[in-house]
Amino acid sequence: MAGITPKETHRISFGLRVPPVHGSHSMKIVQLLPSLDLGGMERLAVDLARQQKAEGHEPSIYCTSHPGQLAPEAESAHVPVHSFGKTTGFSLRLIRDIASRLRVDRPDLLHAHNALVLHYGIAAARLARVPVVVNTRHGGNMNWDPHCERIWRQSVRWADAVVFISEGVREYYVTRDRLSKRNVSVIYNGINVEKFSACPAHPAAALPLFRVGCVGRLVPAKDHVTLIRAFALVTAVMPEAELHILGEGPCRAAIAQTAESLGISNRVFLHGASHDVAGFLSTLDLFVLSSLDEGLPISLMEAMAAGLPVVSTRLPGLTELAPESVIAGYCTPGEPESLAKHILRAAKRPDLPALGEAARRWAQKFGIRETWHRYLAVFEAILAKKLRYQANRVAGRANHFAATGHRQ
Repeated sequence: MAGITPKETHRISFGLRVPPVHGSHSMKIVQLLPSLDLGGMERLAVDLARQQKAEGHEPSIYCTSHPGQLAPEAESAHVPVHSFGKTTGFSLRLIRDIASRLRVDRPDLLHAHNALVLHYGIAAARLARVPVVVNTRHGGNMNWDPHCERIWRQSVRWADAVVFISEGVREYYVTRDRLSKRNVSVIYNGINVEKFSACPAHPAAALPLFRVGCVGRLVPAKDHVTLIRAFALVTAVMPEAELHILGEGPCRAAIAQTAESLGISNRVFLHGASHDVAGFLSTLDLFVLSSLDEGLPISLMEAMAAGLPVVSTRLPGLTELAPESVIAGYCTPGEPESLAKHILRAAKRPDLPALGEAARRWAQKFGIRETWHRYLAVFEAILAKKLRYQANRVAGRANHFAATGHRQ
């Protein structure tokens, strides 16, 4: 049995599950995340799965808690979605249930998003003998539970690769956690560019009405309260300006109360959550991001793809995403005066439509197809490495057994 080939190792595995070399062949991929509620990470997971499906792969999505609002979209694209009903606290049952599902689906690779699910994914993948586990950290570092981060630091050493969604996020975790750079990659998020380009905005087309807007979860990291305070300063100069916010979350009441206390509740519109982000963006003149903490926001990519000029807080991931030449202005995080100044400056720019067009052209590089192909390159490299390693183990065992049998 000396000189055994990789092809033969599929027949002689000695209890090892050997991943196939895919090349242009189909790959079975499971993405693992808490849910498919409306959000940037969740949007990326669904778009990745749809692109994988379109290119002949077999994607599935596992949600540790509940399916969420984006699940029907995935299922309509024939991407299976499985949820496991996890509540709060650590759950051994979840590991067992995910492992059972993995044994049925037999994926080549499990792709775990962020820190909350990685330890469950690694444990379940080992029980189910899934060959490869990849983790993506999506950034946003201010709200993580320290206990969760400690678990992630212990778990990530068992991941075959770690993907960060920007250089800024990579630098943060590599420096803080002293991660090896050997299995670390940076892959920018991607979007369905055509969906937003087909429904373009027309900035400054209806002056003096000037509609400012944003899309995102209403959580402290997005700092919508600072946006409301800044907009109060804007309306003092532009009384016909409107602020439109698409999203839902625990800070909704505080946002509404702040607008009421500043006397601008009639100029601030909270639309709640919606699937029609492209339609919402098409009605705006300016997109604003007031976040204190971000990785690489999908909402900013979508706004640029829709042809909207952007005012944003100056954060590392955001300046990677959009250079000064395609942005209406970067302001200081947490400072209403700075944000208001940049909104007013943008509203007065005669070249605002041209700036929106520059943003639209720049956003073309963030297509979901390109993002998926970068992930695919990482996945295939790891699978090929695992195949070589396991083939060598199988050949070594075969040679050992052959030699032992010969001596007997």
